[in-house]
Amino acid sequence: MRFTEPFYLLLFIPILAGLYWSFSQVHGMARSRKRFAFFVRFVLAGLLVFALSGPEARRPNKGVCTVFLLDRSDSIGETDRHRQETFVDQALQKLGADDAAGVIAFGKGATIDSAPGGRRSLGRVLSTTDGSSSDLAGAVRLASATFPEGKGRRIVILSDGNETSGDAAEAAQVAATDGIVIDHVPLGLGDRQGEASVVSVEGPDETRIDQPFDLRVIVDSTTEQNATVDVDRDGILLKRITSHLNPGRNSVVVGEKIKDVGFHRYRATLHASQDLDNRNNVGMSFVAVRGKPRILVLQQNRAKSELAEALRKNGLVVDLGDRGSMPTHPEDLQPYDGIIFNDVNADAFTQSQMKMVQSTVRDSGVGFAMIGGENSYLPGGYYGTPIAELLPVDLNIRQRKTFPSTSVCIMADTSGSMGMPEDGIPKVRLAAKAAEETVKMMSPMDRVGVAGSTDGIEFVAPMQKLVDKTAVINQIEKLNVGGGGIYIRPSMEKGEEVLMKESTQVRHFILLADGSDADEQGGALEIALRMRANKITTSVVAIGDGKDVAFLKQLGMAGGGRFYLAKKASQLPAIFTQDASIMSRSAIEEGAFIPKMTIGEPVLRGIDATPPLLAYDLTDTRPLARVGMRTKKDDPLLATWQYGLGTSMAFTSDAQSRWASNWVGWQGFGAFWSQAARQISRRATLNNYQVSVRQDGGKGIVDVKAFDRRGEPMNATNASVRVATPNGGSRDVSLAQEGPGSYSGKFDASELGTYIVTVNEPDPAGGTRASSSGFSIPYPPEYRSFRANRPLLERVSAMTGGMLLQKPLDALRAIKNPGESITELWPLLLLCAAVLLPFDVGVRRIALPLGEILAKIFAKFKDSRVPKVSAQPVVVGRLQQAKQRAQREVSTDAPSEPVIVSRPSEPREPVAPAASSTPSGSTNRLLDAKRKRKE
Repeated sequence: MRFTEPFYLLLFIPILAGLYWSFSQVHGMARSRKRFAFFVRFVLAGLLVFALSGPEARRPNKGVCTVFLLDRSDSIGETDRHRQETFVDQALQKLGADDAAGVIAFGKGATIDSAPGGRRSLGRVLSTTDGSSSDLAGAVRLASATFPEGKGRRIVILSDGNETSGDAAEAAQVAATDGIVIDHVPLGLGDRQGEASVVSVEGPDETRIDQPFDLRVIVDSTTEQNATVDVDRDGILLKRITSHLNPGRNSVVVGEKIKDVGFHRYRATLHASQDLDNRNNVGMSFVAVRGKPRILVLQQNRAKSELAEALRKNGLVVDLGDRGSMPTHPEDLQPYDGIIFNDVNADAFTQSQMKMVQSTVRDSGVGFAMIGGENSYLPGGYYGTPIAELLPVDLNIRQRKTFPSTSVCIMADTSGSMGMPEDGIPKVRLAAKAAEETVKMMSPMDRVGVAGSTDGIEFVAPMQKLVDKTAVINQIEKLNVGGGGIYIRPSMEKGEEVLMKESTQVRHFILLADGSDADEQGGALEIALRMRANKITTSVVAIGDGKDVAFLKQLGMAGGGRFYLAKKASQLPAIFTQDASIMSRSAIEEGAFIPKMTIGEPVLRGIDATPPLLAYDLTDTRPLARVGMRTKKDDPLLATWQYGLGTSMAFTSDAQSRWASNWVGWQGFGAFWSQAARQISRRATLNNYQVSVRQDGGKGIVDVKAFDRRGEPMNATNASVRVATPNGGSRDVSLAQEGPGSYSGKFDASELGTYIVTVNEPDPAGGTRASSSGFSIPYPPEYRSFRANRPLLERVSAMTGGMLLQKPLDALRAIKNPGESITELWPLLLLCAAVLLPFDVGVRRIALPLGEILAKIFAKFKDSRVPKVSAQPVVVGRLQQAKQRAQREVSTDAPSEPVIVSRPSEPREPVAPAASSTPSGSTNRLLDAKRKRKE
């Protein structure tokens, strides 16, 4: 046994001194009991001191525990997997009586297939892992944590050594510190001979128009073979090159120059004669060509080109698109310096496309503007979307403004088809989410009811005022599938019955039905017309373009509301909030007004007055936004703010001949919108930054070379780097200077797809300037490995005293230094102290005749060992002996002395001898015994 904190043992000195001093200060306690009490107190204090000193019991480890790490990544072929299983199974069959073994399978993650134990055969490996990556370091850490106490520890790695994430060498250093030995069994890749892959496509990050440059395609091959390489730019094939590949790295060079301004994607596709796996045959690179600002304008009706023409006349390059023109890849937005949504409905975009726009503005500095209309802001269904987050205005207006009191009844289809999942989420849950978003948008004075319609109608949230929105949302979450179909006429009747009882100014009914399964249609149109006559509007939402869509559209028209076709259930939240805001007349403010302008706003440079506008979408200002124009009711008309690296703008009226009919013919129309477009456009950096990105071990490495406007290296820069990831997230990268004008940083790059790397620097005017480039991970790094990384495996084994294993039995050999098992004793000492504490208190507070108790126990124990005789002779004999003793004492004892009885309240008086039947000698002995007991 040893102590980890032996200095605490010095506490015995003050403890002994304190006990010695206090022993002399304690009075009124029998000496024997006082000694015993102080002994208990010393033992209690000693237990606590020993616990503080960290006592440990040590004993040598017995036996060996071996944990086998099976590499199950995609780079391990079936031949090597069979070799793994055979090796481990043969080793387990030779397992000793004191030995134990476990199995861990690893790829992108590590999983325990069998915990360390005494199993004697492998059987089938049941664990499944993601084979697109190899995290050997994570597997070593997991194995280190699974070893039991009392045994030597060994890890056996059966792998090709090609780790694509983590740091196995670092994990091995930690294992060596813990006394863990790591052996390895190298696996080849023999069943993938003839493999070839595109390692990278190298080109300049930025170039000028018509400036020649070389594009290099790096190809790796395991053998000599013929191949062709197709190179395309932005999806258009440029060249097909025939090449002869040698074993190892090969370079295919393509001469190129670009005539168009923008952000261009180059892709190389390899076709090799002996290649067996084409998943790693694609590589991509990006080249930026700067020129005039380029703006993407998306609008509901492409024919209304007033805005696009005005921008073009003022020197901007404009791409005009409609509902289906939204790009689907992040790199497709990089050619643009600004994006404008001009009165386009939210249902034109998917959720991922909206997140892509949000990420592009936030992380790449591309500007964004939304122009109002009947398909923008709340009427366009943008409430709760990623686009609403980047706007400088707030769409949650019913919480802050006064509107007509509204009652909304939502009747949702809860038939069996609504239980089908969409993107992993049941449709009925998306319908409930839509109802919840509607509740959040409405004011506490409004009333809402939500019901599920199938074979019967059940109100999960009865009509009620939204005083406690959380309680209503909790009720809506109970909406669930009930089976059967949706019956239109009963649903309409129930909606009419409920809303007729409401006394609010606006009463609205929303019916959600399956476009392919809407039963009992007869009489529903008449009910909708009757409800409309009673000032109850009806909107219909159809899920899926089925056979009943035509009828449902007609029903929405008859009810005086709107009809919405949701091709995907994920569109329901935007549709519900859009419809509720329109029908409650809380989305659009109509009436001509002259805009109020803020002096000094850059967009209004040279503009002193504007014509009137006829209407605008209602919004509210965000706290950090700049409002350049307001309406007559002081609602925001023009607002801007900085969103990440980009500038976001909101103009709540339109830019077409409906609300802005007086503006379209105004001579300042083109100047106003061109200045607005330039205000939001991405600004190029003042200095020159050359950015290159590569991937290594699951990390992206950014190398930046910074030069000022004179071409001199910058030894101090306030620029920063932000990376937009394929899933819409972003990461800031810290740069460390490595040389004159040279900087480097790292970030996690384990996801497949395109990464946009943006260097941004502060603008002297207070904004930001950005320069973007990109790189792509077209396939998992695991597919890039063709050869075993034996040097890594050998280094890991050498660091821990391990070796390369040739035979399965070697995995069970004795460990030179098996180590010791350590058991901490302080918990046991604390337990003993806790048990002893009541005795310490009791021996001081309670006076027990311990001597007599022990004597009786001893006598009883002694009597139990003497053979018993018949009871009656023993009793008679004892009586006779007592009588004889009494007679002898009477005859021999002298008269007893007077007995004095002491009373606290009376003076002592001598007591005269009195006649007694008890002899005086016996009385004296009894009194003496009584005094001794009291003492």
